[in-house]
Amino acid sequence: MILAIAVLMIHPQLATTVPLPADKAAIDASTEIIASTSTLDAENSLPTVTASLNVANQPVAESNAALPDAPLPVTVTAPAPIAFLKSGKPLKVSVDELRAENRSKQFMWRGLVIASSGAATFDAWSTRRAISNYGAQELNPMLKPFAGNGSLYAAIQVGPALMDFVGKKMMYSRHPWVRNMWWVPQSASFVSSIFCGAHNLAYH
Repeated sequence: MILAIAVLMIHPQLATTVPLPADKAAIDASTEIIASTSTLDAENSLPTVTASLNVANQPVAESNAALPDAPLPVTVTAPAPIAFLKSGKPLKVSVDELRAENRSKQFMWRGLVIASSGAATFDAWSTRRAISNYGAQELNPMLKPFAGNGSLYAAIQVGPALMDFVGKKMMYSRHPWVRNMWWVPQSASFVSSIFCGAHNLAYH
């Protein structure tokens, strides 16, 4: 009887003391598992980092090895364009040459003034002769009011004077082709007056 009571009293102590080592074992096992997983993660992470570093460094080396050498600079000497140009006239014009050219133009202009004015006078004289002697009529409406008297000699000079003015302006134009054609208006006035005068002489 005493033995049975002793067993019952000892049994709860064994029941309470037995789970304690199991808990401790479970705690120790869990810590070991956590430690092992952390070491495995560390071991797994290190090779990836090193591998990524190796992969990052490898193309740089390959790219450096694949680059060709820089080309050497080449100097090209082009021929001077002045060697192919042969000017017939000098590029510089002296003041004396310009004055001489201006004097020649003025001389020609004055000659054309006299020629066109003389041709207009000849036209007026032939017109007056044909009207007074042969009953002709002036066909120009601008000169018809002056054809009956001597004022025709003065009125017929308006056209040539206008052409002289135009030729003078063209002589000093900014455009080269206009400067080269300055003699055209006076020449046209001279030719037209000569033609009209010859036509009047042929009238009978």
